[in-house]
Amino acid sequence: MAFKLTYSDGQSTDYDDSTKWEVDNGVVKMGRDDGEWTVFVSPSHWATLELDTGKDNDTDDDNQKKDDDKQKKDDDKDS
Repeated sequence: MAFKLTYSDGQSTDYDDSTKWEVDNGVVKMGRDDGEWTVFVSPSHWATLELDTGKDNDTDDDNQKKDDDKQKKDDDKDS
């Protein structure tokens, strides 16, 4: 699952679905395969880890379609 890791200095990095990760005793472990970790980030060096679940990623086209559908319903009520 894609995620965003924000470090304690405020810098953040987005990781895609190909990066596997887990948190173990506050240490973020990352790598390309589950259990084969190549990067370890200590608890004092990271601040937040945010999952990208896709729910908040509406595109402008999706938002426009929702607006168009709402307008159509409102027009139908007026008829």
